[in-house]
Amino acid sequence: MPTRNIQYRSDIIANRTKYETRIDIESNVIADKTWSHQLFLCCDDCGLCCITALLPCVTFGANARQIEAGSCCMYALCCLIPIVNLVALQNIRTQIRMRYGISGSAFNDFLMVCFCAPCTILQEAKELKLQPGENIARTW
Repeated sequence: MPTRNIQYRSDIIANRTKYETRIDIESNVIADKTWSHQLFLCCDDCGLCCITALLPCVTFGANARQIEAGSCCMYALCCLIPIVNLVALQNIRTQIRMRYGISGSAFNDFLMVCFCAPCTILQEAKELKLQPGENIARTW
């Protein structure tokens, strides 16, 4: 079984490296990966862009379902309720970022969803499309 070289914050100080096969659930892993698509590059997937522009709750619900965060319909409805939508959007973005080792912070995620929520939903959907082993196909 191949192992991954993962550096922990405490090990950087001591200049040591630990070898693990899975990412630490408690976020002690330093993420060095970035999002596959830039935040404002929307039009390279025209179908997904149109759906997200017209009905962002549909794409957001599909994102939540794909990372198994909960019901597609529940998250789509949460997307329509003020204040609740910000918390739900930030929660899903943070889960995606942590699952795939993308650098960032929960505060940064919150700022992104506050100021450009449709773009963040689209960026998350594109990231989930690229990840191997996911079983939900997007047809738009």
